[in-house]
Amino acid sequence: MTKDPQAGHGSTAAVLPIRFTGTGRDYARLWLGNLAMVALTLGVLLPMARARRLRYWREHTLVGGEPLAFDGDGREQMRPHLLMLGALAVYTLIAHSAPLVAAILLLALAPAWPWRMRDALRWRINHTRWRGQPLRFEGTPADAREVFRPAVVPLAVLLIGQALLAQPDPPGGWLLAVVVSLALLALLGLVPWLHERRSRYLHAHLGLGEESTHLEAIAPRDFYRMHAGLLGLLLGLMLLHLLCAPLIAAAEAIAPLLTGLLVDIGLLLTARAYWVARTQDLLWNRMRSQHLSFSSALPVHRLVLLYLKNMLLCTVTLGLYWPFAAVAVARLRLEAVQVRIARA
Repeated sequence: MTKDPQAGHGSTAAVLPIRFTGTGRDYARLWLGNLAMVALTLGVLLPMARARRLRYWREHTLVGGEPLAFDGDGREQMRPHLLMLGALAVYTLIAHSAPLVAAILLLALAPAWPWRMRDALRWRINHTRWRGQPLRFEGTPADAREVFRPAVVPLAVLLIGQALLAQPDPPGGWLLAVVVSLALLALLGLVPWLHERRSRYLHAHLGLGEESTHLEAIAPRDFYRMHAGLLGLLLGLMLLHLLCAPLIAAAEAIAPLLTGLLVDIGLLLTARAYWVARTQDLLWNRMRSQHLSFSSALPVHRLVLLYLKNMLLCTVTLGLYWPFAAVAVARLRLEAVQVRIARA
């Protein structure tokens, strides 16, 4: 037993480490099977492949030495998946010839987005068990709709405006272009807030037995600060790219396409590592329930190095290293988390 500073005065906490026991070789077989299943059915059996993948991740994730379990098979996700595939097919067919109709179709489907998000989360979580007890997702449809509410108006203006601008003689002329640009800027400005709302919806509505989670001392400004850090990192990486231009030019003289692609992907992966690590630490370190608390310490530099290593090995093996890369990332991220059970 260890003293838990988050559990309050006079209490102790049992620390439950998380371990991931999956291997690249085992996951490669599953991954290849899923790839064949999805490809041969043109994506129709994607929910079945997702269920197989989730079962593998859950069964190889040990919390306090006890593995998680997943009993979903994907069948209940087939109907919404087929409906989404049908809507996507219709949109693809009319997007070029009738952009205004396509935009109206997307807006008509907008009420289904929160429902689909909630349905997918309930499926993933409610079919997960630990020590025989089912986890549960307690978010309501109203809560899901509230996640996207700030984006409704600017998104509608952007979609309809872009469709009108695609016409040979768009109404409004330059004024319409200004309105569309302002709507785009508004959406970009809302991204950190939407990120906070979606994260709160997920992490503040989890349950296990008598426990129900909530997020402590978290606000939109935390996400705006994190997004500002990401923007600063991207600007710094662009500056580094300019400073290293002579070295990059020398490498491009030998392998122009490969060098440019690897440099660009490397910069994006570095930014992604920052994003993933900061988001994981922020959310798990603020998540609590009546007797449970969580902590995460995911080092950004280790994730960056792992991403870059995986990129190089996937390039050398023409993508065949991908299952091993996925397992390595999962192990690093999961084992950075600990669960504490507070006891009086």
